[in-house]
This record gives sequence, structure tokens and C-alpha cells, in this order.
Amino acid sequence: MKKAATVQDYARRLQRAVGLIWQHPQQSYSLEQLAAAAHFSPYHFHRIYREMMGESVGATQQRLRLLQAARSLGQTPAQQLERLARRSGYGSSAAFVRAFAASYGHTPGAYRRMRLQVLQRHLQQEPSMYPIRLHTQTSPLPLALCPHLGPYIQIGEAFAKLQLHKTSLPVSLPLRWFGLYFDDPQSVAPEQLRSAAALTVNADAPLPAGIEAFALPAGRYAVLEHIGPYSELEQAYQWLYGVWLPASGEQPGNVPVIEQYLNLPIDTPPTELRTEIWVALQ
Repeated sequence: MKKAATVQDYARRLQRAVGLIWQHPQQSYSLEQLAAAAHFSPYHFHRIYREMMGESVGATQQRLRLLQAARSLGQTPAQQLERLARRSGYGSSAAFVRAFAASYGHTPGAYRRMRLQVLQRHLQQEPSMYPIRLHTQTSPLPLALCPHLGPYIQIGEAFAKLQLHKTSLPVSLPLRWFGLYFDDPQSVAPEQLRSAAALTVNADAPLPAGIEAFALPAGRYAVLEHIGPYSELEQAYQWLYGVWLPASGEQPGNVPVIEQYLNLPIDTPPTELRTEIWVALQ
């Protein structure tokens, strides 16, 4: 019992530092600031963070900054690259270009051109653009949820909290990670968007404070697998709802949109991320 209580205490304290990083990814917090927020000694904070989160503070910050930059490149004129670099926390456009290319496999300019080409091709999309499989969930799937209110791009903070609590949760193996998205980001203000990070747990097991129980309903689902950065998921959603669903003859069920993450950004390059989008069918 004492060990479990200690793990939960560490998780609660690290959540304060995680919150700072996710709310202000462009800001460069010092080790002392983050350690003070979590009430840990600066001599030990980074080791605790790295072991419990699976990556360093610097890796978390860089991943968040590049994710936001990738989302902005489709709307940012090429001449504003210097400003985007500064907003992403880099002192020069050259440093930003090197970091972005190392992570995404393309320079920002090339990546921006690719995104614009994808958006242009959206006008000519065909029903077979993505493979769709029909999956039958034979029984409810118990999940532990960490709710998130605000822009979907910031849901990583909720996943970080689940990661911190993982050792004290009654996880069900093989462990599976999901995201639940309750609102349409095109029709709901960013600050009002509702979502939740989730992982599989054993049914009816007690959960710590702040973590909610949920069961993914049994039934049929249309499943689309997307390979690539999370910043490009929007195109898959546009095709799924604008092309495939109307042509399929199916009707969506009364279940929020679900994403299943087949691998994780902690140890996977953005171009190799595998994400399934699940839409419940009537």
C-alpha cells in the first residue's frame, strides 16, 4: 500500500510540471522551475521525470514545439519561417530547419509544399483513397479515461497524466492506448473541445482520483489506419466523413470518434506513427 501511495504521490507532483510544459510549449522552463513546480529536488527531478514519462523534459518540449510547427506550416507563408522558428522556441530559422528535418524527414518548406498538395488532392479524392476495415467489437472494452478540455492538439497533457498513473492503474494487457474526441473542431471553439486520453484496464477495478471509467461499446466500427504525423490526421478525417461515409451506405452510431494509437511518439518518428480512426456504425 505504501508503495502504491508513493507512486500516486509522485504522479500527482509530476503532473504540475507536465501541465506547465503542455500549456506553454514555447517557453523554455529551467530545471529549477519545473522541479519547484513538482516539489522535487532539482538534483533528482529530471531522472524521476525521464523514468516515469519515458523521455526527457527536453525531448517532450521539442516534440510539442515541432508538432505545433507542423500544424502551422500549411497556413504559414514561406517568408514567415523565421517567426515560426522563434515561436517554436528556436533561436534561428537554421536551427529550426535542422530540428524539423531530423524529426519529420523533410525541411519545413518541402513539408509545407507536401501538405498543400495533399489539400489540393482532397478535391479529387476517391472512395478507395484509404483502406477501410469493418471491425466488430464483440464485448465492451473497459478503459480508464483522463478527460481533457481545450484544443485537441494539447491532449498530450492528458496522455502524460495517464502515463504517470500507469503503474498504479489496473491495466489490462496487452496495453492499448486510445483517444476519445467528443466534438467537431470545425464547429466548436478550441477552448470548449472535449476529449479524453484512455488506456485499457480490467473491468470494475478501482481507479485513482481524476481518472474515470468508460467502456467502449460493443458493436460494428469502420476503422481507417493513418500512417504519418498526427498533424496530417485532418486529411484522413476529411476523406472519412466527406467521401467514404456518404458512399458507404452506413450510418454513424452514437459513440464519440475514437483513435487507437498502434505506436507512440516517444519512440517512433512522426512519419512512422500508426493511428486508427474508429467510427461506430449503426
